[in-house]
Amino acid sequence: MQGSSNETRSVLKLYKKEGNRLRYWEAWVHDGALTVHQGLVGETGEDHQLPLPPDEDPDMVIAEAAGPLVDQGYDEPEPTAMTTLIVQYTVEGKGTGHDVEKRVAVEELLTDALGWTGNGEVEGGELQAQQLRVYCRVMDADAGVRTAVEALDSEDLLEGATLLIARDDEEPRAVWPTQA
Repeated sequence: MQGSSNETRSVLKLYKKEGNRLRYWEAWVHDGALTVHQGLVGETGEDHQLPLPPDEDPDMVIAEAAGPLVDQGYDEPEPTAMTTLIVQYTVEGKGTGHDVEKRVAVEELLTDALGWTGNGEVEGGELQAQQLRVYCRVMDADAGVRTAVEALDSEDLLEGATLLIARDDEEPRAVWPTQA
């Protein structure tokens, strides 16, 4: 990829199963520095920055940083390892401008929350008749639901939300709020 050293490059995400826990390691280049972020999936990890050597290809710097982790058993996830997490709201008719703003706010909030807990990413959203949905892909569905509920609650976006999960080709099923 061409561009200045201030440009954000793609993120390399690696995972490793340790017993019943899943560890993550990810790296990207931004503003002339390599950022490395790592921890346990579902928990806010630790991050640090290293200066990017002048005239170095950022993608090569990321690959070199990842080398020792690959040797330790870290690997990129298979697409089938991820679960779809959907945040859904009921809307009136085809929705309003406020509903579009809400969708964007939820997408941005979950991008940060899932990213900083190493658990996945937002794929996008849609506003259809009577329904607003934001789609995410997560490594750990239970942790993803916890993270989403906490994040939405912190920004007063939890009211009216239903969280659904779908693995592989199965139909989405509601997992939050739980039925008493």
